Amino acid sequence: MNPSHRLDPVESGRRLGHDLFLYRRPLRPDQLTSCVREGYAEARSRLTHTSAPDRYVRKWLQVRLGAHGRGRVVADDVTPSLLREIDVSECPVLRVALTHGERGEDDWSVDRLNNDGAYAANNLAVMSARANRAKGALDFAEVRHRASLEAACGGLEPVEWARLAALMLGPCFVERPCEAPLIPLTAAIPRRSARPAAQQIQHVFAISASRPAGKNRLVKAFKPVCFDERSLVRLSSLADAVHAGLKAVDRACDVWLQPAAMPALSAWRTSLGEQGWAAAGEVSRALTGARTIPPRRLASWHLDTRGYAA
Repeated sequence: MNPSHRLDPVESGRRLGHDLFLYRRPLRPDQLTSCVREGYAEARSRLTHTSAPDRYVRKWLQVRLGAHGRGRVVADDVTPSLLREIDVSECPVLRVALTHGERGEDDWSVDRLNNDGAYAANNLAVMSARANRAKGALDFAEVRHRASLEAACGGLEPVEWARLAALMLGPCFVERPCEAPLIPLTAAIPRRSARPAAQQIQHVFAISASRPAGKNRLVKAFKPVCFDERSLVRLSSLADAVHAGLKAVDRACDVWLQPAAMPALSAWRTSLGEQGWAAAGEVSRALTGARTIPPRRLASWHLDTRGYAA
């Protein structure tokens, strides 16, 4: 890792203490490290004005407090503005309305999708406290396994585990996106979250293929990546399957649970080969305006230390 991305836990703690005072949050010195207390005391001696926090600032401070206590890294790009950007009104896993400040199972929480990464902009999602607790320290393989079971386990139904797996896929394979398995995109991926080519493609088909004109535009857009007649036929079959499947679901992402959708996507992917599939990913990225994650931002995940401060 570039040394410029190495975290100074002491300085991070002092900044946290400063912000706790700035936003009028109570300080319990017996529960906090000396560097947090130092930052708090320094801010108290220098600042004459403090600010009333909104719920995004309160959550930002809560995330930092929890992470600091566990030695976890919170990247500089995690800000109240980021939390506002990724906020949702409904839990993407349980599909229940989120509450705020009620400390119940449906209360909103901010969680890392790749547990081996830091709290960083492309590794976060807002979900309910119950979904967060169920996920815990599980890795992607275990979450995917639970999605394959026939009965509920660990507090979630199989379809809810499948939604969680969809959320985790991009961040968990961020260093090796070509190895990401092809799974149904059954949840709305958070804004700015890492997303492999397969999910980009599923997203653009789900949002654009509901109308005949949209379906035809997709076929036209992806036609250049089809190198032979077979792949072009399978592209048309995929567009038809998604178009028909969308008529049977209330939420666009649920189209990938329809019987014909995933087999059609898999068949098209096979016909394209690795080169064609990569090209299809670039087409979908252009259609959605998605951006790649630069190496400097990925460095802030501290994957080499599993998200802990070195």
